[in-house]
This record gives sequence, C-alpha cells and structure tokens, in this order.
Amino acid sequence: MRRHLEIAVLIIPTMLISFTFFGCKAKDEVFHIGILQWTEKVQPFSQTCKGLLDGLKDKGYQDGMNLKIDYQNAEQDKALALKIAKGFIQSEVNLIVALGTGSSLAALEATEKKQIPIVFSIVGAPKATGIIVDYNDSGRNITGISMKIPVKEQLEIVKEVLPDVKKLGIIYCTEMPQAVATGKEAAAVAAELGWANLVISFPRDYLTQLQKIVQSLAKKVDAIYIPTDPILGTPENFETVIRVSDEYNVPVITVAEKFVEDGALMAVHCDFYGIGRQAAESIVQVLGGVNPRAIPSQMPTIKKLSLNLKKAQHLNITIGRNIILKADNIFD
Repeated sequence: MRRHLEIAVLIIPTMLISFTFFGCKAKDEVFHIGILQWTEKVQPFSQTCKGLLDGLKDKGYQDGMNLKIDYQNAEQDKALALKIAKGFIQSEVNLIVALGTGSSLAALEATEKKQIPIVFSIVGAPKATGIIVDYNDSGRNITGISMKIPVKEQLEIVKEVLPDVKKLGIIYCTEMPQAVATGKEAAAVAAELGWANLVISFPRDYLTQLQKIVQSLAKKVDAIYIPTDPILGTPENFETVIRVSDEYNVPVITVAEKFVEDGALMAVHCDFYGIGRQAAESIVQVLGGVNPRAIPSQMPTIKKLSLNLKKAQHLNITIGRNIILKADNIFD
C-alpha cells in the first residue's frame, strides 16, 4: 500500500494533501466519528440524528462494528460545543458530524489548524452564516445537508392559507446567526409579497421578558412567523409564544412539523429524518476517501406541508380543501 501511495504522489503531487487529510482506510478497519449535536430539547435535531444513524446502518456502517461513534450534546452552549469539537480532534476522530449551525461553526473553528473533515446537517442558512462559501464548493473542510426551505416558498403558501393577512410579525432571538439570517430573509420576502411586516428581535438575556415581547407583537399583526431559531424552538419558549398568540387569535407559522403538532397553525419544512439520511450519503463518501470540499452541499430533497386544523378551527380560520389536499401532515 505504501508503494502505491508513493507512486501516486510522484505522478500527481497535488493529491498529497487529499491523501494526508482525507485518506481512506481499509474496509475492515474501524472509523472513529464524533457527533456534535447542538440540542436535544428541540425534537428535529433528534430526528435528524436518527435518520443519519439509520442511513449509515443501511449502507453497512454501524456503531460497535466498523464505526466507533462518540456522541455528545452541547445543549446550545457555544463554549461547550467548541470544547467538544477540540476534544474530538484530540481523540483523533476520522470525521466530525455537526448537527446544527452552532455545532458546525464550532467544528470549523476547532479544525482550523488540523483539517479533519466535517459533515453538517440541520443547518438553516449555511451560506449566510459562513459555514460554506457555496453549495458547489464549500471552500473549506466541510460539506453537508441544509434544512433550508427558501422563505419565499414558505410564505407563498402562507398567503394561500391566510389571504387576509396584511401585516406579518417576525420574531427571533439574535443568539444564533441562522435565526438572524432567516429572520431578515422573511422580512424581505414579506415586503415582496405586499405585506407590511413588524420584526422583533432580541438577545438571549431578554428571554425572561418573552411573554411581554410576544404580547407587544401579537397586538399589532395578523400572523406571526418564527424563522429557524433553536432558542424559540425549545418547549418552554415555544409554549409561551403559542399561548400568548392564541390569546390574541393570531396564527403562528413555523419551520417544523413538531411545532405544528404543538400548536402552530402551519409549517412548510424539510423532512428532518430525511436530511439525516442525506447526510449519511456524504459521510460514506468522506469515509471512502473523498475530500469533503469535492462533495457539493445539498438542500433537502423532501419538502412537506404540515397543518393544524384544530388550531385553525380555534382561530376561526377556514383552510381551503385544495390546501388540505396538499398537506403531508394534518393535526386535528
């Protein structure tokens, strides 16, 4: 094997870096993978992780056999995420799987000097947050699967469901860059669709005032949109948003099926289990020796519409049959 490698280097010197950083192992060896999950409190993250593990298993990669998986959860703590990522490097993992924007940014920072490959998933805005330069070429030691459904696609369907909306409220916590990016995108799209919009963004320290913040917004708008925000997606914060908005008969639009099940009116979203399985495809390529930069990052291959008809009835909203027939998930 060493003789073949030396010949390859002599003939094609430029491949040396790829072999050094991303060289594959024999199939009978065990790959060491570090999984850094941003939170366990927001269900879509766990769904993504399950899809990833199932996808790997289907391709013949399983923990305890040819994989050694070190799973760790940062629970939305940036400093802890970076510490975990650095620990993976010290453990000499072959690959870091980063579930979430915070996890991906931490993994990139930790691997600046030692280019361990990274595969991301459940990232809301990979370009806007600087995780990748472009979907075709990340520009870095990373590739992966975005959870992003363009906000325009989401809000165009909202306009079909809620034709009387004239003013859209947009609310997010500024703690995470994907929330800021998708929140700003929503404001631009709302204006493009002819809606007035009211944006309320706030730092994490203001969460103690969340009830008052939502009240001030709900009084002034016809609907509330929550972008890709893992802070507002935690059960306790999301419950506050739903409870207060219900008091003012204002529907809430979100980005995940679970949130619709828990009281939002609707969401146009990816299949989180599905993007986990998509990420498994990229992981297998990296384990096979492919430089992650050579693997295009992807958007979700599956898009879904979830509706909460019970909430629609509670808010006296009539949803047309044509929309109901388009729905993938209905909660009633």
